[in-house]
Amino acid sequence: MIGVEPWLRVSLLLCLFGFLKEFRPSEPYVTHYLVGPWKNFTSDQVNQDIYPVGTYCYLSLLVVVFLVTDVLRYKLVIVLLGAAGVVTFCTLLLGESLLAMQVVQFFYGLFSAAEVAYYTYIYAQVDRSHYQQVTSHTRTAYLLGRTVSGVVSQAAVSSGALDYQQLIYLTLAGMVAATLWSLVLPPVRHSLYFHREDGGPVPESLDNSVPELLDGSALTSKNSPRGRWAGACSLLWRDFVAAFSQWYVLKWSLWWALAMCGYLQGLNYVQLLWEVILNDTGQSNSRLLNGAVEAAYTIIGAAAALGCAWVRLDWRSVGELVLGACSLGIGSTLAVAAVCRAMWVAYLCHVLFGVLFNAMITIANAEVAKNIKEDSYGLIFGVNTFLALALQSVLTVVVAGKGGLELPPRTQFVVYGSYFGALGVVFLLMYVCTLCSKARTAGVVLCDEEP
Repeated sequence: MIGVEPWLRVSLLLCLFGFLKEFRPSEPYVTHYLVGPWKNFTSDQVNQDIYPVGTYCYLSLLVVVFLVTDVLRYKLVIVLLGAAGVVTFCTLLLGESLLAMQVVQFFYGLFSAAEVAYYTYIYAQVDRSHYQQVTSHTRTAYLLGRTVSGVVSQAAVSSGALDYQQLIYLTLAGMVAATLWSLVLPPVRHSLYFHREDGGPVPESLDNSVPELLDGSALTSKNSPRGRWAGACSLLWRDFVAAFSQWYVLKWSLWWALAMCGYLQGLNYVQLLWEVILNDTGQSNSRLLNGAVEAAYTIIGAAAALGCAWVRLDWRSVGELVLGACSLGIGSTLAVAAVCRAMWVAYLCHVLFGVLFNAMITIANAEVAKNIKEDSYGLIFGVNTFLALALQSVLTVVVAGKGGLELPPRTQFVVYGSYFGALGVVFLLMYVCTLCSKARTAGVVLCDEEP
């Protein structure tokens, strides 16, 4: 890459890694692989004993990985991400027992948690003036990888060139390539909290802000390990309080976490729903278009997210209304999918579900980002993701996990649709309350202005 600016070279290197890690053509068909002749698990086992493990592991590992990412300065965690992917799909191929599939879910949870390094590495490597450009690059690489993955998987299955197990070999090849490519990423010399560029993780303004975290010895040696940890904790706490003490940020983050919880749950269990629809209608697996739907939903969702850049609305005035309406729309698509008996209807509902969520989560990201410090993006986004996963774990335990209600897939999607419906009603009520508050305030002002 001779003649390429350093920041662009780093961005392109990371984007190729992002493309390779998202090239997982087996994923649209993994449920059918597990319940098919290759593994012979029942739908109940997949629903109650296998998939919930991934949710719990993702949650438990996220906070640890977030802190370790900053301490280890990103690259090692990115390598770990690729290695976890390799172990995941090797075990999926070779494992036969229920325990082996739960081990698969553990490493997939580690793979998902380690993605925080991919999304924050670039901010530690380039100047802030390039943040918008590199964010666009990494997001495009992610979407392109998923789109190509979906197209390849659908073409391979529809043509009969590959079966569901052979798709896993393609995925494994992508994971190995991603892991090897991660080794050429340039190391990061500095990080946001534990290895700050100025060499002193504890700014003077923080010396007295969280005194319980710092004592005299730490303050006299800010570059000591104890001083760095104390300073990092101070910075983390300061950024956390600065963000979530704002009602506007809290409100959008609340929708973000609650909606992401439902979105992830829908993604995790939609293939089980499709399996039920196939069985109810007597259709064969040869008519599955999961890969095509994955590609379509990714491309249309990306276009919707991109289109949000040209939407000019006063989100402080109408944000609650739009969030409420879109939540009701998402809930409706899930409810229709739960009761339909035609695969094309279920596929269409899934595409609409993804498009509506991706459009609104893009706006939520932007509105939160506008109102927080630049250096705290990773922290605040990580907190929101952690809350989403915590809520998803609760929902999984209650709805799908062993010892909970253990609902069948169709009933689960009725619950998820009702969940988004309730979320929509809450935000519409918030909008009504906001209108009433504004009207009351305007009335008081008018009364004060009367002679």
